[in-house]
Amino acid sequence: MGADFIEKATPTFRKSWDRARTKLATADLFTREPSSLVCTVVADIFDGEQLTMGELLTVEVEDKSFIVRRGNSKVARIQNPLPILVEAIEKSCGIAKGKVEDVYKISRVADISLC
Repeated sequence: MGADFIEKATPTFRKSWDRARTKLATADLFTREPSSLVCTVVADIFDGEQLTMGELLTVEVEDKSFIVRRGNSKVARIQNPLPILVEAIEKSCGIAKGKVEDVYKISRVADISLC
């Protein structure tokens, strides 16, 4: 009798597991998922320079800090970046792409994501 019950009940157990797996994989209002895995750093904007949100820039390593450039012009500096970021940019020939995520005009700083 015990073996018969297990054989009869096995398909329903699998169905409930499949339903639970589907429920876990389905996003809802309260599902928290990272939209992207991008590192964002704070840059000090140089005097006389303006940055706009969404602007694409280049970020270069210079004396254990980062210089943000628009073309050949220096527009901002990132002080004391994480050593892992310095190492990653040095491994990519000392240059990386950056995108201006937000600009704080009063404090003259900008959030720049490193691609």
